Order: sequence, then structure tokens, then C-alpha cells
Amino acid sequence: MFGPAGFSYVYLSHGVYPCMNVVTEGPGIAGAVLLRGAEPVEGVVDDPRRLAGPGLLCLAMGLTTANTNMDLVRSALSIRDAPPVPARGVSRGPRIGLSPGATFAEPWRFWVTGSSGVSRR
Repeated sequence: MFGPAGFSYVYLSHGVYPCMNVVTEGPGIAGAVLLRGAEPVEGVVDDPRRLAGPGLLCLAMGLTTANTNMDLVRSALSIRDAPPVPARGVSRGPRIGLSPGATFAEPWRFWVTGSSGVSRR
């Protein structure tokens, strides 16, 4: 998670489930976005709920720690452009797994309103 921006960082949560972050800051500065869900465009799974949650998403897509440090623009593992979502179509809330009074319970979780690929609230 310490750069460069636009690269992947895959780690094991609880030593079992792979979770992927997209690095957002420059080298030496920690910053990333955890991928928690996705809507399949084609293939991958028949039920989008199987992609809801960081571990399930990575398992369904076959991602492992071997996918760390991949350029998400130029490598085989890439993030594609999607049609823009208007601001009114984006919901936000506190991060998952934090108690309501937690210091970091800021509304830093964003999702497309009504998406079938959104993990639990």
C-alpha cells in the first residue's frame, strides 16, 4: 500500500482470504482503496452476491498474493473504464466492521446505489 499509485496490493485477511487494494498514493505513502464488490460484466459468476465482500470477490476472480504489485492500467490485471455515475447515483456510509462510535467511522465507503454487487451494509 506504499505506492506507486495504480498498482495492486493483495494480502491475506486472517491469513486465509485474499483481499485486493488499489494503491492511491505515491511511493512511500500508505493509501489505498479496498475492493469490496463488483458487478460482473460477463462470465466470472452467475450470482453477483458471490462477488459481495473483499474475500469472496478475490476468490471468485482467482486473485492471490501473487497478484500484488501489478500495474492496473498496463498489466493483464486491469481496471477498465465504466460509464460515469452521477453523484445522485452514489451512496456512502461508514466502513464495514467498525463500531458506530469508532474514531474512523467516517463515511468513507462508496457504492453505486442499487448495485447487485454491493457487499452487506
